[in-house]
Amino acid sequence: MIERDSDDGEEPPASQPDPLVGSESHIDDLLHWLYLDGDRRLLTGWLLLFVFGACLLLIRVDLITPAEAGDITAIAAALVGGMLPFITVVLAINQLILSEEFGTTGVFIERLEETREYRYGIEDHTGYRPSPVEPSAFLRVLIESKRRTALGLWNVCRDAPVALREAIDDYVSTTTPRDVDAIERLEGASFGTFTVIAVIVHYNDPWQLQSVRRIRSRHRHDLSDAAENQLDRLEELLRDIHVARQYFKTVHMQQELADLSKILLYVGFPTLLGGAFVIVAYGNLLALELNPIVYAIVVSTTITALFSPFAVLLAYVLRIATIARRTAADFGPFVLQQQIPGEEIETADETGYRRSE
Repeated sequence: MIERDSDDGEEPPASQPDPLVGSESHIDDLLHWLYLDGDRRLLTGWLLLFVFGACLLLIRVDLITPAEAGDITAIAAALVGGMLPFITVVLAINQLILSEEFGTTGVFIERLEETREYRYGIEDHTGYRPSPVEPSAFLRVLIESKRRTALGLWNVCRDAPVALREAIDDYVSTTTPRDVDAIERLEGASFGTFTVIAVIVHYNDPWQLQSVRRIRSRHRHDLSDAAENQLDRLEELLRDIHVARQYFKTVHMQQELADLSKILLYVGFPTLLGGAFVIVAYGNLLALELNPIVYAIVVSTTITALFSPFAVLLAYVLRIATIARRTAADFGPFVLQQQIPGEEIETADETGYRRSE
């Protein structure tokens, strides 16, 4: 096997999604809100409002006929039957969450020791003692230390050869605005809100790590000892940021799944009772010969209520799946082409020229 030195040819540039820069259109903003930033309860409410309006429209055009008791009870029975598997879904979610909580004393001691060693390492790399215990403050310390280290690298390379200086200028000018934006967003944010997770999702440390390694490889003969030390610190801090991102993302997703299972139970139980009541009593309700508008509202409300567990599941799983997809392969120097719908990123084809997807 013949190894080619990285200086012999131009390596295609790694892509760098830039989701922290403003979206280019209202559609992008809407998709971003739908998949990530939007309050899941509000999104659920909009979905149910849409279902309610659609039911009224279908009644208006006689595709749903409230006067036919058999049709309405058949719809209610079908939706009630479709809700029963949600019990299995809730049990599976809780089993997934609890599986991370079980363990022996040895397992918990090992976790504690690993966490303590990680925090000691953070304190050595950042000089901040003791390191914050609040996740947003913890990430702010890491990102701020990484930003200062990058500026320190730029400072010690001011008299370096032109090619090295330009590479570092490009890296610092590209990453510093992202660091500043992340630090500002994390200030005052509390874990549990989506602000912290938004920073975690968008902070592309694998790309930054690859850029640092490329600078070291291509300009290794021009690097001073001080520049080497700064690059070492950058790699250590980016590794620390990556571990923190993955851990906080995991905790957040556990919380989201726990909230999802609770909401499914809160919504599902009264919905089952209401569906059962409609199946049993709707024929008698028709016998009262009330205003047709009353029956239209009863039918639309029933269908909307029976659809509510599906709406909750859709709203929450959509964001959980998007976060998982967005960060699934962010490990070490590997940078895969992943994007949230509505984001446009640059990639490199086999010729090394950039193109937009």
